Amino acid sequence: MNEICREVPESFEIDQVEVGVFDDRVAEHSTHYECSEILKKSKIYIVEDGKGHKGSTVVIRDSEGKEVACNDIDRTKVWKTSHGPYLMNTCLHGGRRGTKRKKEATLILKPLSPEAADGLEKMMNRLNDGYEKLDHFDRKTDKTSSALYFHYYGMLQHQQNMLQDYIRTGTYYAAITENKSDFEGKAVMDVGCGSGILSLFAAQAGARVVYAVEASNIATFAEQLFKANPTYGSKIKVIRGKVEEIELPEKVDVLVSEPMGTLLVNERMLESYFYARDAHLIEGGKMFPGTGTIYISAFSDEYLYMEVANKAAFWQQENFYGVDLTCLHNSAYSSYFSQVVVDQIPPNVLVSNYAMHKIDFTSCREEDLYKFEIPLSLQVGRACTVHGIDAWFDVSFDGTTCQRILSTAPGMPITHWFQLRCVLRQPIMIYSPGETIKGVFKLKAHERQSYDLSLELSGPPNPHDPDQKMQFSVGQFDLKEPYYRQLNAAIPQGAWDAPSAAGGIQITTEHDAVDTNQFLV
Repeated sequence: MNEICREVPESFEIDQVEVGVFDDRVAEHSTHYECSEILKKSKIYIVEDGKGHKGSTVVIRDSEGKEVACNDIDRTKVWKTSHGPYLMNTCLHGGRRGTKRKKEATLILKPLSPEAADGLEKMMNRLNDGYEKLDHFDRKTDKTSSALYFHYYGMLQHQQNMLQDYIRTGTYYAAITENKSDFEGKAVMDVGCGSGILSLFAAQAGARVVYAVEASNIATFAEQLFKANPTYGSKIKVIRGKVEEIELPEKVDVLVSEPMGTLLVNERMLESYFYARDAHLIEGGKMFPGTGTIYISAFSDEYLYMEVANKAAFWQQENFYGVDLTCLHNSAYSSYFSQVVVDQIPPNVLVSNYAMHKIDFTSCREEDLYKFEIPLSLQVGRACTVHGIDAWFDVSFDGTTCQRILSTAPGMPITHWFQLRCVLRQPIMIYSPGETIKGVFKLKAHERQSYDLSLELSGPPNPHDPDQKMQFSVGQFDLKEPYYRQLNAAIPQGAWDAPSAAGGIQITTEHDAVDTNQFLV
């Protein structure tokens, strides 16, 4: 979490507090606060050096005085939800027989007396010392991660990379300008406007005013672009800041944004898009895009599997300038298999139908993205080795006049998002066409603006195995740390050449969406 500079509070204790473990979705606006009770009438202390602790520490002890949770003051946050209870991030003591193994957790604190409620309020104010002044984005985001994020998107070269993705830019242009009835005379917000291109499209479509919200330094260049194109730029007002902290003079009729990251949800900008919807969009207002869908299929690619596995061969050297590196080989091997692979997937490596997970941007709650699962039941079309799953997404623009779909599917014109693969250390063998692999793909958001991914798959037994044991394979991945494979080689020659006219842009429609059933061979 963000570190807040503050003075250490004086030691004090709070009695009569019921403590439970939250369901590990730190959702400030969630109304679901049911939890497994772990303590009753517990005491919360702030202690100085000593009593087994180094430095000033927040400690929770049960009614018998046993310590069950503690955390450094500088790493402890307490905040009050809009529905009553307090939430605290801390570390639970785990293990058996009083061992001190710790596990990060979010606790629900429910005061059992007016005195306890008053104590928790004072603790929150004294501990946080400015935390309540942070906006919603900063409360859930690592400070270093957000600084790098806004620095990256504040650079023109990275904006150029997105602008030159003509599938992306052309689809947005068509979706907005072909639905003029949704924009004419309307107030529009561009959430994270970047270079300002979507704001200009909205103005071209007849918007009365466009509020271009941008927190990075690219806002300066966007203003220059608007001034250089006064016919449309005069309708655009730049609002500097994060959407979670700014104010507008009015509610808007339409939201436009490009909030998609790798696997749709990487960078967690969808949550800011939803925040803008709840805070600034009129009831029944339009969102461009309005829905997003994640697709997952099985793939077989022996070459990729060996490429990932062989990356760790370096650590098998027994005499690297006189140093034996082999003790680190297993760790390196696991590390390479924890990276998601981002590249252009050849359609012929897809070997199954797909599972899908649809997100309705107009109604999905922000906290629904903190943790979710995608059940998998994939029928494999031929005997092969399944090396993992591949994933892509599309978003739809449901305008009043026409619908447009932006697809990142294999076999479609390439975009800067490419596609994504999770490679399993232990592949699954498919012995007969039509066999099914089942499992679950779990996504859990973390404060570095990305997700921890967990993949569990099971496959049919080997027909020659007398015990007929099912095959199982699991993998853990960090979406924040991808392996960008063949990034330049994946882009066909001429792919970045600008079309001669808007009418020459090839736009993906809903009838163009890829059907992986064609890959069942």
